[in-house]
Amino acid sequence: MNGGAAGRIVGVGRALGGRIVTNGDLEDVLDTTDDWISTRTGIKARHFVVEGENAATLAIEASRKAIEHAGVDGGSIDLVICGTSTAPESMPSVACLVGEEIGTPGAGAMDLAAACAGYSYAASVASSMLHAGAAGRVLLIGSDAMSTIVDPGDRSTAVLFGDGAGAVVLDAGDGDSGFVDHILGADGSGAALGRAGHPGDHEKLFQNGREVFKFAVKILPEMIEKLLSRNGLSSEEVQYVIPHQANARIIRSAMRKMEIPEDRVVINLDRFGNTSAASIPLSYPDIYDAMEPGKYVITVGFGFGLTWAANLYRI
Repeated sequence: MNGGAAGRIVGVGRALGGRIVTNGDLEDVLDTTDDWISTRTGIKARHFVVEGENAATLAIEASRKAIEHAGVDGGSIDLVICGTSTAPESMPSVACLVGEEIGTPGAGAMDLAAACAGYSYAASVASSMLHAGAAGRVLLIGSDAMSTIVDPGDRSTAVLFGDGAGAVVLDAGDGDSGFVDHILGADGSGAALGRAGHPGDHEKLFQNGREVFKFAVKILPEMIEKLLSRNGLSSEEVQYVIPHQANARIIRSAMRKMEIPEDRVVINLDRFGNTSAASIPLSYPDIYDAMEPGKYVITVGFGFGLTWAANLYRI
């Protein structure tokens, strides 16, 4: 272990774009079928933002729910961190907008851009601040409105992505529960495998799906094995693995390599699609009440950049 746990999750919340788009809906506008999409990705539906919604409004809604769930006041938050790559404007940050709406006067606020690994990167920063005593309570968010950067006519990407936000409230804790280890990595030579412009730009999202698939299937088990090995843990001690929700085939292939049973792997992309930095934190409401003290949760993300990150959390 690396000096005790920091960042105990005491509240969770999520928000989704206001329009549900099923595979059947996409059949009407793209040369594709429900069977083609679901067989290759595992996705059946996704949510898109509607007029007046964006990554900031989703982050605000998810944060309000997380704070309410935690039973705390916005004024008790010392730091707001939002992992996002689709902020509606360059300035102010999504985190600043969240802080203003939920009432965190004087609290620090910053966005972190690491594509689909954004939440896992932000979690490492949040727990480090808590461990150092620089903050006593952190609001940690992942929020992306991917429909704002996807070419709706490109069937190779338009079927994959959705819009959502997940938020968690982290307390410093007492050292027994919280994040105990992190892995961060990046390789700029992989930039050609995927890139996108800002929301509203003409440059829409592009990805080399085949190469991203190969990269993800390799890096996911590597990160999990590294976390377990250097913390002296076995996979049996892990209650849940929450992987970035990119593709069900990627997730299942990686988990088979680790011999982790599917009932311990959180998969919800069938309902939400790939929501980038939001996909890990918006998964917490599905498992929060079932998490067993003393067990572990591993979260693993990977994205354009290339970026990858993983977190080991002791319940």
